[in-house]
Amino acid sequence: MHGTEKMHRTEDSRAGDAGFSLVELMVAMVLVLIIMGGALTGLTNAYRSNESAKAVTGVNNNLRIGIDVMVRDLIQVGQGLPTGRTVQVPSFTGALAIQRPHPQGSACTTFPAVDGKLSAVTPGPGCGPTIENRVTDLVTTLAVDSVLDGVPVQSFNAGAHTATVSTPAQSASGKDISAGNADDVRVGDLLMFTKGSMSAMVYVTAVDGNQTVTFAGGDPMNLNQFHASPDDMGTVDDLATTAPVTAQSAFVSRIRMISYYLDNTIDPTTPRLIRHMGWGDPAAAVNRRGGTVAFSIETLQFSYDIVDSVNNPSGVRMVAADLTAAGRCAPNPCSPNQIRKVNLFIAGRSAETFSVTRRFYRNSLNTQVSLRSLALRDKYR
Repeated sequence: MHGTEKMHRTEDSRAGDAGFSLVELMVAMVLVLIIMGGALTGLTNAYRSNESAKAVTGVNNNLRIGIDVMVRDLIQVGQGLPTGRTVQVPSFTGALAIQRPHPQGSACTTFPAVDGKLSAVTPGPGCGPTIENRVTDLVTTLAVDSVLDGVPVQSFNAGAHTATVSTPAQSASGKDISAGNADDVRVGDLLMFTKGSMSAMVYVTAVDGNQTVTFAGGDPMNLNQFHASPDDMGTVDDLATTAPVTAQSAFVSRIRMISYYLDNTIDPTTPRLIRHMGWGDPAAAVNRRGGTVAFSIETLQFSYDIVDSVNNPSGVRMVAADLTAAGRCAPNPCSPNQIRKVNLFIAGRSAETFSVTRRFYRNSLNTQVSLRSLALRDKYR
């Protein structure tokens, strides 16, 4: 009896130490897989949500930065320019066309001739690259730099093509233009000389330490043209020799010429919005003369609201047809001088495609900017 009971107890003890059965093990594995699958699904969804949020944020940031910078510049368009908000350029018989900042490969390499003057706004519909089968635009604007605005000219030397700017000691509104400061006049700057109703714009080719700027011929924009003729309009020689010719009878201001366009040549996979100040470095490649404002911008288009005292059309693209009597301003041609508002449309995409759809996120912004200096008159100037 005792031996049998002892054997039964031993067998019962071994049976209790046998572990999980196969069914129990499979059930446990299924539960673990379900839990892990749920966790991985949650992590995947979180990753995709984060990827989507980053893409959307990136697109919107680029659009916002692009819009903000352009609006800031457009608000100042025409500031400080002469009556009519235009600047005269060389327009005598045989004068060369004024070269225009432009994107690489653009056919719009010169300013269109409008009565021998450059307007505060020069549209360039279709002058940008074609991106995603959509033609993009170019726009160029002019405004006076308030740091150098209406400073008296002490003297001209027509033969040497120079002008000497008055110092603070010579005039209450004089300015030291070569004091080693960040706002000094430098080679490549654009200056506007005015005398009465006359004006002329030049490209600075040299600056010395005695307040003298040189605007020698052969500049990259063809602004420095000289022609000894009675019809020598729009040149500094003409302005300098027109009475009165006394000291401080003419004034000089620095011009901020700003062009906006898209570029898809620096990196063909990432089109970008370019802000091009003046002509840029003539020694640099065409697509390296401007600065990048925003990346992954695919569309840039402008239209304009016109005041023509007849129909005042809005949303005018200023294409070639609009510049004829049959265009939007019929029965007269539209003119850049009639522009009072700019309608801006910009569209962009994410830097990378979404991992699920393999497509880019896209968004767009549009706004309207009233050009204050063109729509309003400053009675104090």
